[in-house]
Amino acid sequence: MRRVRDGGKFNGTEQDRLALLRRLAGQGFAYVDIEEDLQAPELEEVIRRGGARIVRSLHDFSRVPPGLSARFASLARGPSEIPKAAVTPTTCAQLAELLEVFHAPGNQERVLLGMGDIGFPTRVLAPHLGSSWCYASPTAQAVAPGQVTPISLEDVYRFRSIGRSTAIFGVMGNPVMHSRSPLIHNRGFSALGIDAVYLPFLVPDLDGFWKVADALQIRGLSVTVPHKQAVLGPMVRADAHARLVGACNTLMREGAGSSWSGTNTDGEGFLAPLLAVFGGAIPPGLGVTVIGAGGAARAVVAALGSLGARVLVLNRTIENARSLAAAFGAHAGGLDAAGFGSEKDFSDLVVQTTSAGMSPLEDVDPAPGLAFSGSEIVYELVYSPRKTRFLQRSEKAGCRIVYGRQMLIAQAMRQFQLFVNASYPASLLAELEAEID
Repeated sequence: MRRVRDGGKFNGTEQDRLALLRRLAGQGFAYVDIEEDLQAPELEEVIRRGGARIVRSLHDFSRVPPGLSARFASLARGPSEIPKAAVTPTTCAQLAELLEVFHAPGNQERVLLGMGDIGFPTRVLAPHLGSSWCYASPTAQAVAPGQVTPISLEDVYRFRSIGRSTAIFGVMGNPVMHSRSPLIHNRGFSALGIDAVYLPFLVPDLDGFWKVADALQIRGLSVTVPHKQAVLGPMVRADAHARLVGACNTLMREGAGSSWSGTNTDGEGFLAPLLAVFGGAIPPGLGVTVIGAGGAARAVVAALGSLGARVLVLNRTIENARSLAAAFGAHAGGLDAAGFGSEKDFSDLVVQTTSAGMSPLEDVDPAPGLAFSGSEIVYELVYSPRKTRFLQRSEKAGCRIVYGRQMLIAQAMRQFQLFVNASYPASLLAELEAEID
């Protein structure tokens, strides 16, 4: 029934649309949603006579419009009307502007949401922020950008348990909407009866995100690509381990306004499944090739180096590989014939740390020129999809595989403990591994 310019698909005339709305208004609906600029006194009278309430809405599918707070405040044309705004933040700075509207004076019923992936948290946090309801799509085909299914709302985010006092945690990155960390952490909160929720935050602009974090009073964050090194700035007081690694994947604070403290659990999470493979100890002089030179690679190289492994870092930009290698006494090369030739001396273990293979790069193999003999152990940090092109190729060659989901869960367990000062319920682990697959 929505007009096309408001994101709907009604393809008749406006006269036909209004006639249909008038006919439906008396059929027992509790609410009838009409657009901000619609001038239809007769329709409004029919709605009220039928016992329904008017939801007066505005839509913007391209941005958060200027002056939204004042515009939203004037939407309702009477005490029984419910104002609604569905707008589209394209940056975290715009999301922060939208969150300011939630904090405007007034306790009236209202619906306010951000469409798209950046606005996604406003959907899940509707009860926390004060929206009267949340919109969901019961199928994979969303009605509007960023809609979540009712099953995800309940099973992943525990929507019905969220309230004004719920503590907020999350994972920040770009991309991030594929993350399975919300499933892990929210399942743990539920098992321990902790009033908290963990969300994905798509962050294209780090400076804008700090404003979002303050507006939502976020208590703890997992940090993923590409921000693990960028967060080591004036906003974060990093511990010695994060400074040594040169990357941070975990942020914590006591409350809004307090400073962020940062650490890195990637190395600990990376080593846990690897130690299991080797029976509890890394063999002396293990030769390891690490693909990539980002924040995750730094944690991996630091962890391996601390245990006496011989490490070769291969990266598309060879200067970055050399910089990382120099920091930890490793060797360096490019993702080229020379680099792949050097790999022969570091081939006991191959670790793939880049985002190649992960959405939206599912068809990308980060090292197509790297040939496997079948004797290597191949460990990829990407966990979704479970088998990337890189892993499929190594498996076909006969290599033993360590999957990224094992590291994901191991490092998340440590983050969970840091976030809420409680151990993650071990009874959930087998179920989680199956679901993440």
